Amino acid sequence: MKAENLSVEAINQKLKELKEEHARFDEMSNKLSSKKVFTPADEMELNTLRKKKLQKKDMIAYYEDMLKKSK
Repeated sequence: MKAENLSVEAINQKLKELKEEHARFDEMSNKLSSKKVFTPADEMELNTLRKKKLQKKDMIAYYEDMLKKSK
C-alpha cells in the first residue's frame, strides 16, 4: 500500500512505531557510546545505529508531513 493512500489512523500508527524504533536505536547508541573500551567493531555498530536513527527520523518527518497535508 502506498503511503499516500493511508488513513489518518494508519499514519498515526506508523508514526508511533517509527518513534518507538527511533527511541530504541537512540538508547542502543547511547549505551554503546558510553562504553569505556571502544573497539573498531563497536564503532562500526555505532555508525550503523546512527544511520538507522537518521533513517527513522526522516521517515517520521515524512509521515508527519503527510498527516499535516491530510488535515
